[in-house]
Amino acid sequence: MKQLKISILVFLVLFCSCEKTLMEPNPETNALAIFDEYSTLVKEKYGMLAYKNVDINALTNALRKKINESTSKQELFKTLGTITESLRDGHSIIIEDKSDKNSMYTGFSPMEGYPKSIDIVNILLPHYIGKEINPGIKVLGRNLIRGRAIWGTIPSNNKIGYLRIPSWAVAISDDEIERIFKDLKNTKGLIFDMRLNSGGDPALATKFASYFIDKPIYTGYERFKIGPGPNDFSNSEVTLKPSGSKNNYLKPVMVLTDRYVYSASTTFLYSLVPNKRIKTVGQKTGGGSGSVIDGYLANGWYWSLSVSEFIDAQGRHLDDGVDPDIPVKLNLEDTTKDEVIERAIIELQ
Repeated sequence: MKQLKISILVFLVLFCSCEKTLMEPNPETNALAIFDEYSTLVKEKYGMLAYKNVDINALTNALRKKINESTSKQELFKTLGTITESLRDGHSIIIEDKSDKNSMYTGFSPMEGYPKSIDIVNILLPHYIGKEINPGIKVLGRNLIRGRAIWGTIPSNNKIGYLRIPSWAVAISDDEIERIFKDLKNTKGLIFDMRLNSGGDPALATKFASYFIDKPIYTGYERFKIGPGPNDFSNSEVTLKPSGSKNNYLKPVMVLTDRYVYSASTTFLYSLVPNKRIKTVGQKTGGGSGSVIDGYLANGWYWSLSVSEFIDAQGRHLDDGVDPDIPVKLNLEDTTKDEVIERAIIELQ
């Protein structure tokens, strides 16, 4: 009898558990439900609808009328992509399957329509940083193309320093940063080549920026979306503090920019905007100033959205990029020199 009671008890527990599982509602995955889910996400979480001049209600109301029971997966994805593209934001994307490189994808490319801004193989290596032309060049990593950091001086003038960080999505230790700035300390001016650096770790970008100041500077504020309403925002002011290193670089700096200067590279640049010793040379930057959240729709499609934007110390919205102080284009037909570097040299001389 005791064994029977135990068996009945186990059955009841399992039955109740199963019943509870069966009673929990599954999210709808039909086309209209997925459209509404994504539309709501953008309305409630995206942080720059006003700045990007997107009438999200008018857009989604018009698109919703096109959704019905016969809407295919491809048609639905294209419709959601229309919403994504309207944001003109490289951080905001939608992907059918993150694990499949051939799956459907929609996002905004800040680089589209802009000319090439750097030629590493045919110009930069043979004329500026290659070991044959510049034997004193140093690198963190295996080679000058994929190195975590490349630094030294310009072959034509050993009083002008050169520093290139190809990406912030790397690990560079405090000791390595100290080594870089110690080696550059005796130059009279620095070219910081940021071209093609599309971001990574903003903390690393900020740490590098802290070596270019000797006192705290107000750099602007981040405007966060904190609620579902159109006016639910909160501002967070940012002040950059100096590194405290004896190797801080307090001389003129020319930062080379292009449309690939994005995300964490924007963090680096807005940290230095109030610094009059630092100028940008090259192309308009790519922007990407906001913090990002991501997730999955009920049907498994991946999404990411910017939930904030940064307004710098001059009051500029940075998400669409910022024009350089000195605009310069690369002449792709002349492989004997890099016009952007050469203009930076002239400014420093």
